Amino acid sequence: MEPSFIADNSVVALAIGSFAFLSTLYVYRKARPSAVLPPGPPQSPVVGNLFQMPKEQPWLKYAEWAEQYGESYLAKEWEMIKTSG
Repeated sequence: MEPSFIADNSVVALAIGSFAFLSTLYVYRKARPSAVLPPGPPQSPVVGNLFQMPKEQPWLKYAEWAEQYGESYLAKEWEMIKTSG
């Protein structure tokens, strides 16, 4: 039963380590002062506005955001930042 015990400990240690790393990364990204960026739609961590974009005719969503946020706005898909204007 010893190998199972070691495997269980490894999984727990990996889970705790991953949680600690992701928590630290999240706090660091929220705490650091950000550059002055144009306004834009709210973003999710990592994926940005990816799930807000329709699969077909995404330019319609960009046009809607341009009306809502002005000619210059910020949209992010994954780690790619897109600005308009």
